Amino acid sequence: MNEKSILNKFFKNNQSIWLKIKSPFGEEQYIPRIIDITAGNLEQNKNKSRRMKCCLSILLTLLTMMILALSILAIIIPILLLRRKSSTPPLSPIIVTNSSNNTTTVVTRTRTTTIACIYPNLISPFGTCVNIMIDSKNCGQVNNVCPRNSTCSAGICNNVPGIQLDNAKIVFSSATNGSADDQMYNITLPWNITLYNTTTNKVIVTSDGVLCLGNCSTSYTESRLPSRIFDGATAFPFWDDLYIYANTSQGIYYQTEGDIPQRTLIFEYYMSHYVELNQFYHFQVTFFENFPGIVQYKYFDATDHGDTCTIGVQASKTGPFMMYSYDQPNSVQINMTIYFDTIRGTFNLSNIN
Repeated sequence: MNEKSILNKFFKNNQSIWLKIKSPFGEEQYIPRIIDITAGNLEQNKNKSRRMKCCLSILLTLLTMMILALSILAIIIPILLLRRKSSTPPLSPIIVTNSSNNTTTVVTRTRTTTIACIYPNLISPFGTCVNIMIDSKNCGQVNNVCPRNSTCSAGICNNVPGIQLDNAKIVFSSATNGSADDQMYNITLPWNITLYNTTTNKVIVTSDGVLCLGNCSTSYTESRLPSRIFDGATAFPFWDDLYIYANTSQGIYYQTEGDIPQRTLIFEYYMSHYVELNQFYHFQVTFFENFPGIVQYKYFDATDHGDTCTIGVQASKTGPFMMYSYDQPNSVQINMTIYFDTIRGTFNLSNIN
């Protein structure tokens, strides 16, 4: 087979690719169909580009219309709500009290709300729940107002002053935690306090009138100092078998006052005696940042005047220690203050200014 026959056969099988032409000299030649194929591709790409531009234009138009609609709604809806609110007159509630089941129903023309009070909370004329055990304006019963300079505890008006700390942190509160007997509570303080050679910001307070800077105990039976029950540095502002009664204003609180380096840390105890609800014991324990080693006890009330308590401080179960009193009649008077200087080993008494 000659060369010409081979070319003719190749052309016949690939006419879509090759183009047969004659040269100026009359010879047949084959050239690729590049121009035709390229032109088709260009036209196809142009069509695709036109379709993409059209779709993009439609999407942008729809997005613009959606944003415009949302903007209009954002303007119209607040206006409609304001008109509706201004056109509705305020409704005065009607309070209906049912004394048989201790509930109050507050009725308006649009809604009804039922308030249920759980004893010792009762319903006031204003439709609110009041705690008749500690509320001095509703002491023992609704609208029973305690005299001026007195407080309500266990539903009884008495002359015992209320909690003195105005921004206290609660260690234990009977109003929320219930009663407490022979309990102790761990506290992490905002700064260190010192008693004898012990300096720490972690203390333990007990419901029996004891504050420990180390290991502690819930022992309620007071004894002479040093007490072998308490291993570390311990303050005994009023060690006795005390008790916190539920539904009263009793509890244990603490608060820091002043600015660095003259801050004071005050613990406040307000409680009764075990099985003696009407005996009250109210006192504070204060530590001084600029006088480390000094602790102060203040007494606002002590019904039995200290007849069955221990008051003092000790460094450890073997001492050193200072004991002001142990089961001593009339050892505690109202407004009495005791300062213990555990560095010098001295203490003295004075009155609260």
